Amino acid sequence: MTKIILTDWGIANNYGDFIEINRNLLKYPSLVNPIMKHELLHSDKTFSIYDLKHDLFNDGIDNLELIKFMIKHPKTLTQLLPICWTKKKGFVIDINLSLIYLFYFSLVFLAVTVFFLLS
Repeated sequence: MTKIILTDWGIANNYGDFIEINRNLLKYPSLVNPIMKHELLHSDKTFSIYDLKHDLFNDGIDNLELIKFMIKHPKTLTQLLPICWTKKKGFVIDINLSLIYLFYFSLVFLAVTVFFLLS
């Protein structure tokens, strides 16, 4: 059984031996259930293609409801940072989020470069 730790920041993260979840999510069953399912389906590896795909396609989570939740609870915006700190692990780099950001920034850089080369 995976240990669950309630936090006041972020949304939820699976660190292999424990899951951190924002305590405010408990008031939102339509979000907490699919988010917990999402976290439980992660592998225990530091990085895997499976986990990257899993984070890209978060099936079952209502993104509009999640955005509303994040606006209502601004501390959840720390979930968007690729580096975070936990009491148990210290500083943690979210490899999947870092790769996603790298991909998106590369696309923007490529688009801007092509735009200026063609103009």
